[in-house]
Amino acid sequence: MEHSSLGCVRQLQRGQHACLLYDEQEDPLALVAPYAALAFEAGERCVYVVGEHDPARIERSLEAAGVDVARQRERGALVLVNRWEVSFPDGEFDPTAMIAYVRQTIARTLAEGFTGLRIVAEMTWALQLGVGANKLIHYEALGNNLYPGEPLVAVCMYNRSRFPAAVCHDAMRVHPWVAVGEVAYDNLYYEPPAAVIDGAAADTRMKWMLEQLERVRAAEVQRHELVSARAAQAEATASAQAKDALLSMLAHELRTPLTSMLAYTQAALRKLNKAQEVDPDWLRRSLELVARQATRQAKLIEQVLDTARLDSDRLPLTLVPSDVSTLVREVAEQMQALAPEHTVHVRDSGKVEAVIDPLRMEQVLINLLDNARKYSPPGTRIEVELDREPDAITLAVRDHGHGIPAGEHERIFERFHRLRSDQSGVGLGLHISREIVRKHGGELVVESPPEGGTRFVARVPHTANFPA
Repeated sequence: MEHSSLGCVRQLQRGQHACLLYDEQEDPLALVAPYAALAFEAGERCVYVVGEHDPARIERSLEAAGVDVARQRERGALVLVNRWEVSFPDGEFDPTAMIAYVRQTIARTLAEGFTGLRIVAEMTWALQLGVGANKLIHYEALGNNLYPGEPLVAVCMYNRSRFPAAVCHDAMRVHPWVAVGEVAYDNLYYEPPAAVIDGAAADTRMKWMLEQLERVRAAEVQRHELVSARAAQAEATASAQAKDALLSMLAHELRTPLTSMLAYTQAALRKLNKAQEVDPDWLRRSLELVARQATRQAKLIEQVLDTARLDSDRLPLTLVPSDVSTLVREVAEQMQALAPEHTVHVRDSGKVEAVIDPLRMEQVLINLLDNARKYSPPGTRIEVELDREPDAITLAVRDHGHGIPAGEHERIFERFHRLRSDQSGVGLGLHISREIVRKHGGELVVESPPEGGTRFVARVPHTANFPA
């Protein structure tokens, strides 16, 4: 079991001895009934030592936990006792005799065909019989010698409203496991029987304390290993799901242009095969469509390859002094020709130069302009701004579309994330763009201007400045 928390009382296992601490306003029967019910599933006998609760109420709690009380009592699997059937030599409670009685009960249980013994004890029985606190704790401590070698598990119930704080304190010293409410804990305050009964010398107690610290350290290591294993499993699952989603998305995105290309190509071939006269304008439009779809496929494939290169850190940059102003204007002119329904406006502060990879920065700008075109209405402006700062250049692309919710500002840079499923693409453009900018030692962010729309801003140092 994982150190510090079992989860609940019913998860206690053979060889474990626990105390359940509860207050008057709590219902401990709701906690111990499911634990007791497990005895019958495991072929064990359950002995319930009655203290403060009425037997009829105990039976109702067991029935609520799914126990057929009448049947289990008839076959001897459930035994309710009002007091331990043990003699009190000279009229006093004898812890050693009590342990002998428990051993006899275990032997008899096994002889009658049960696999083990499960005990629930309302410790208020000790108050009813006038057992002193010291002898009660003595008995509890001695009992720990039983558990390692016997098919025995027990929960001792201590009502904090009935027992003095000193007794509850000592109960924690003599139980390796402690349950409070819904949770059971591996008890760091547990002391071995000899230390409790005979007392312990300073060096012995110091050794025990150091052992407890080592338990804490070992448990912390175990917890970290468990957390790491769970995180690795979650990451592997997420990776597999992402891979499946990618394959499905790629299949769809590749199939759509292929279908169009095949349709127009086959139609042209049919006309040529029938020796029909082919309309040059129709053939030109068909070939232009095939070219556009082939370009779209090539772009998609290149994006997937770029993502793979980024993941394996195999996307090198070719950094050269570049005229960024000219690059921006050329790309803007290309986009204007491809998107006549928008007005692409460029504003710069004169000639701006920087040490960049011009092909990769062109790729970033094309991605940003293409995004602006897809997510803004026809007839609106797409604004490109290029500015020079003391130690960097800033390149901004602004559209006047519906904007991006603040909660999506980081998610849009994740791989395969798309704001709208009705738009083409697989959601890789912004992810690749940000990584390219970061490889230049810069950063790409998104802003939501107060007057609406979306503004992407890339800031890149003048000279090569690779991230650490």
